[in-house]
Amino acid sequence: MKNKILVIGGTGTVGSAVVTELNNSNADYTVLTRKKEKADELNAQSIPTVVGTLGEWSTIESAIKEVDIIFLSTSPAADMLDLHKGLIDLAVNNNIKKIVRLSAEPANYSEGLYMYEQHSEADEYLKQSGLEYAILKPHYFMQNIMMHIDSAKSQNMFAQYSGNAKIPMIDVRDIAKVAFLALTKEEYNNQTYVLTGPKSISYNDIAKSMSKVLGRDIQYVDMSYVTQEAGFKAYGMEDWQLSTVMKLFKIWADNGTIEPTNDFETITNSKPRGIQEFITDFKFLFN
Repeated sequence: MKNKILVIGGTGTVGSAVVTELNNSNADYTVLTRKKEKADELNAQSIPTVVGTLGEWSTIESAIKEVDIIFLSTSPAADMLDLHKGLIDLAVNNNIKKIVRLSAEPANYSEGLYMYEQHSEADEYLKQSGLEYAILKPHYFMQNIMMHIDSAKSQNMFAQYSGNAKIPMIDVRDIAKVAFLALTKEEYNNQTYVLTGPKSISYNDIAKSMSKVLGRDIQYVDMSYVTQEAGFKAYGMEDWQLSTVMKLFKIWADNGTIEPTNDFETITNSKPRGIQEFITDFKFLFN
């Protein structure tokens, strides 16, 4: 049996952390990249690569010839479902053994949330494919807080629409830790895991952790729905993605608190990183 792993999405937020885990363990893996220039850049870092693009299926068929297991993560896209279904079909036809798919926690209540409806359908398609699988559904990434670095540095504040919701944010490095185990161990096959941090936190809690770690007062401003939506529009977020994100934020705001799960601790026999540890690790970015 082959044991080589193909990482699709290995230059993304989660995928790059998965690559770090694989690299540190001396696993047999390669990273799919769409452009030769990016492949050359990764090769210079001793990261093995293969060039190919989802949707250009001949390139993917070539990329998976020596592969047994696939980590599947892609950036949000209007046609993500078609791309993931195409990859799953190709994997079935080429005797791939297992796919570890990065889904998302909102796929559990995806109705009316286009981006997460796609995730939900892709999850079900993978389950019905006959392949072995592991589906990871992480909650909101702690790394998303980094979008507020500039204002925290220059104004000692940051703003976000949240309605004081408390959500169990997770560090991407912890998602990667679970992904590594799912890729390299059989006992996690054919399971779905909802991954969260250790507790539910609000943006006020984040501001308090920032203040403590950075040694200066950081204020959080609860932005209005309309202002947040306008900001995302100005940033250039596409309408389908904007609608999904804003509806999701409102669901969280209306629900108040979403409780964490124990899945991370069950799989890894360790506790996930908390917000204070995250801020401490990336303190240099905020100063």
